[in-house]
Amino acid sequence: MKRRLIGFAVTLAVLGAGWYGFQLQYPAAKTGRACSGMLSVDPVLDLAGKSQLSLLGLGFDVSSWQFDVSDDVEEPAGLATRCIVDGVEISIETTAGAHNAYGVYTFQRDQNSFSMPLNAGWQGLMATDRDEATASVLLSCKNWTQKEGSGILVAADSPYDVEVTEAIRLKLARAVTGTAQRAAEKTGCVTELGDEGKLTAPPATARTVLADDATGTCKGMTSESKVQETDAARSPVEECVLVGGLQLTAEYGPFSDRSDAVVNGKYGGHDTPSGVDRSTAWTSATCQGALGIGYYHASPVEGSDRKFTSDPLTKEERADLEHFAKQSAARHGCGAPAALPS
Repeated sequence: MKRRLIGFAVTLAVLGAGWYGFQLQYPAAKTGRACSGMLSVDPVLDLAGKSQLSLLGLGFDVSSWQFDVSDDVEEPAGLATRCIVDGVEISIETTAGAHNAYGVYTFQRDQNSFSMPLNAGWQGLMATDRDEATASVLLSCKNWTQKEGSGILVAADSPYDVEVTEAIRLKLARAVTGTAQRAAEKTGCVTELGDEGKLTAPPATARTVLADDATGTCKGMTSESKVQETDAARSPVEECVLVGGLQLTAEYGPFSDRSDAVVNGKYGGHDTPSGVDRSTAWTSATCQGALGIGYYHASPVEGSDRKFTSDPLTKEERADLEHFAKQSAARHGCGAPAALPS
């Protein structure tokens, strides 16, 4: 009898270990371990097309790895990290020294693929380009210095080979905001979050309207009669196209301090707070927390061969850039933008 009891106990232990090992292969378990355990599991699984209750982990591929954002940043344990969950790529890092602000984007400054703001109080954006969408959320951590990373940047893209519908855009928005919240909890980041319950799918494209009818990022522009704009929100990238004239862009934090700026200057790659060169007119403002420097710039629209050195900004164009910068800086709680050189 004693031998039987021992054998029965051993059998139960083996079965329990086997069952536990089987559970570790569930898609939910695999996802929960990826990206240093910082993913919001349910929204990420939903985006990847898997149910939380799925028991079929075979063929559900997950990979994860860590990297350093900068030698000057002492990031919290677990950051920076990147993972791929069944075709969904996600990166989570500190905003200071970030590598991936534009790293997973498909639009790459393409005038036809605007960065659209997330809503519901989130400081984030989404861009849709044919068969892929990408999204980012920026969180300022009130208890972190720049040495500790200033804040959290989460970037994610939609699954490979999946049509980017309104439903997919909403799932992507939920995945990136949920992961930002989870990362803040895991790292002890004290921050302000948006409202998960009020998220909607951002539009896929900007709207083209008469300048007099603009109510968003192009509100108040006068140098051209027609504009392309998005809603005005606290997005880390804002855009306005003056059709036939200029493309205006505002970039904050890691989006203005991307890798070329680290080498060439903190004002979007320039050394001075404002100026005009061959292809760019710019100004900047000082912001709080992870927003860092607000960088506001104008360039000729795509396809134009205009050079500001030989064909400088008109009085109306200068006024539009200054107005665009002032409006955006005020939305983000930044100081007054630097004056453009005369």
